[in-house]
Amino acid sequence: MPFRLGMLGMWHTHATGIVRRVAEHPEEFALVGFYDPDPEVVARRRKDWGPLLPDLRLFDSPEALLRQKLDGVVVEGRVYENLRLARMALEAGYPVLLEKPAGDNGDEHRRLIELAQRKHLHVQMIYLFRYMSAVREMLARAKRNEFGRIYFFRARLPKDLASYREYVEELKPYKGGMFFEMAGHVIDMMVTLLGKPKTVTPFLAHHHREPPPEFVDNGVAVFGYDHAWAVVEVPALEVAPHSRRIEVFGTEGACVIPHLGSGHLPNRNVQPVEVYRIGQNDWQRLEPPAAVLQISDLREFVAVVTRRKPPEYSMEHDLIVQETLLRASQMLT
Repeated sequence: MPFRLGMLGMWHTHATGIVRRVAEHPEEFALVGFYDPDPEVVARRRKDWGPLLPDLRLFDSPEALLRQKLDGVVVEGRVYENLRLARMALEAGYPVLLEKPAGDNGDEHRRLIELAQRKHLHVQMIYLFRYMSAVREMLARAKRNEFGRIYFFRARLPKDLASYREYVEELKPYKGGMFFEMAGHVIDMMVTLLGKPKTVTPFLAHHHREPPPEFVDNGVAVFGYDHAWAVVEVPALEVAPHSRRIEVFGTEGACVIPHLGSGHLPNRNVQPVEVYRIGQNDWQRLEPPAAVLQISDLREFVAVVTRRKPPEYSMEHDLIVQETLLRASQMLT
């Protein structure tokens, strides 16, 4: 019997990927119904998703959807409303697959996780880069200690200049601007490799000639560890293609993902990884097939909820990621 999901919030760009994966795997998943407070969002999604889900059901309130027979809830609304929707799902007794980042209020996020722990329910973040082929290769090598003692981590996650006005409009509610929107993807990787940073030093600026001057369109943060530095860069001014990357350097090896790709846009058929181990003459280039994204998020969620495995990323890990993101975005209350 397929795992029955409800979707609270339909706005997020990643939501379409979830719908597509469910439609492709009806033997594994079913979307019982949807809710979003914005009629324009609902109308747009009905048009786009109707061909994928002919029996698409829309509900007038989250309470009505949560009264259906569900196994879990996906939360895909606007970032500032997602924690409230996730809390409603937990209070109704359902585990939650929560879109990134985990809201815009650190205290509210912590209370959400405390509620989940009290009710013995799972909350899993949708950080799509976790399941990219190159990222999995990098993390597997780190787990085998092939890098030795990591002393430097760098990640660059730009957004294209052509969509600048769209970003300005979407990110108005968030002081951290584009940095807050994107940096969590790679802070997630940084925390996986290095743990919680001891220091966080943000450099957030507006560097485009166009207004508004308060919009953060070029952000960098430096994270301090006992034995490493980490740097995360997020500009919204990019014109060069294929410029998202991760670099990891250690005392026994290194790894570079020269083109990280995108979580919801088309990716190349392969996702190259460049690795080096001490004693080798030169770097080695690997080209694993690019993974179909979001299916792994769904399968991980189902496996954890049905007690078939422990989570790859704990709720405690996600708390650290979110706190670090908010601190680096100068949004920690």
